[in-house]
This record gives sequence, structure tokens and C-alpha cells, in this order.
Amino acid sequence: MRREAPRRGNGYHPPLTVSHRALLVDGSDIEFRRLIVRLLQIEERLRHARAYLGRQAGLTGPQYSLLMAVAYLQGETGIAVRALARELRVTSAFITSESRRLIERGLLAKRQNPHDSRSTLVTVTPAGRRAIERLVPEVRAINDLFFGHLSRPAFVQAKRFLEQLLDGSRQALTHIAAREAHGSSLAATRRARNGRAQAH
Repeated sequence: MRREAPRRGNGYHPPLTVSHRALLVDGSDIEFRRLIVRLLQIEERLRHARAYLGRQAGLTGPQYSLLMAVAYLQGETGIAVRALARELRVTSAFITSESRRLIERGLLAKRQNPHDSRSTLVTVTPAGRRAIERLVPEVRAINDLFFGHLSRPAFVQAKRFLEQLLDGSRQALTHIAAREAHGSSLAATRRARNGRAQAH
């Protein structure tokens, strides 16, 4: 049986998913799509590494990240919950919830800010320091493998790229929240109209 030759020109060419010219290569967004896939792969691997390091200290991944962040940001007097939330780009409620568990484990301590009665300062306890120092050799090994292919210029460029991406992602999430709020209000209006129609 003679095999039919593949037809040309009948493949699907999806519409562009981005219109910013800097992100197009010869008018195509295929490299942009590959970038998205790679970012998702990196995020998944970062989470996997973080969860592994957390388990080595008997913690969850987020608790490990919080402990390390406090250790490196507390300075001489501690870091305020709100400042920590800004640095990690999470809510103060998240910091309060996760830090409570670390306080119960004796790894973090919390006290009122002597310069601001509305603020709470968080510090690493001696037990927390010992836990970090036991873990650091493995943290260093993972980080050296994960980021070891970066040159100094590539590291600087990657930092700049990620900061720009964070700014754009913030704008995208604001857009999404506005659209979702608009959609919710439209759905509520439709339900109200349907209710009134049924009542009549």
C-alpha cells in the first residue's frame, strides 16, 4: 500500500500569545512559549529543592524559607513582620501563621518593637542558629549545583531579568484581579436579574 505524502500548509498556527516585539523572534512567539515552560520547570525544581532542605531540618518548605530569611535579614535587633512579608512578597498573615509554628519549635522568637508598639520583631533563636548551621553544608551543595552554571555577568543579568519580571507579574495579577472582580459582579447581576424574573 502506497503511503500518502503528508499535506503541507494544513498545520495549526495558533495566534500570538504576546504582542511585545522584543519577545518575538521572526514574528513568532515559540521562543517565548519555551521560556514560559522553562520558568515553570525551574519553579518546580526550586520548590522540590526547598521542600527537601526543609525536610532535612524537620520543616516544611515554606518554614525553611522563612527561617533562612529571618536569619539573613534580622540584623542586630530583628526584622519586623511587615518588612519580612514585603521581602518575601507574601502576606503578613502568612508570616504570622508560619512563624508561630517556628516559635513553637523554639527556632524563632518574637517580641514587640521597642520603637513602634504596632510592630513585632522576629529573630532566630540559638536553637534556630544551630539548625541552620547544621543544614548549611547541604544548602551550599544544592545551590552550587543549581546555580553553578551562571557566570558573574549572567548572574547580574538574571537578577535584573527577574526584577523586571516581578514588576510585570505584579501588573498582570492586578489585571487578573480586576477582571475577576468584574466577572463576579456581572455574575451577581445576572443572578439578581434571574431571581427577579422568576419572582415575577
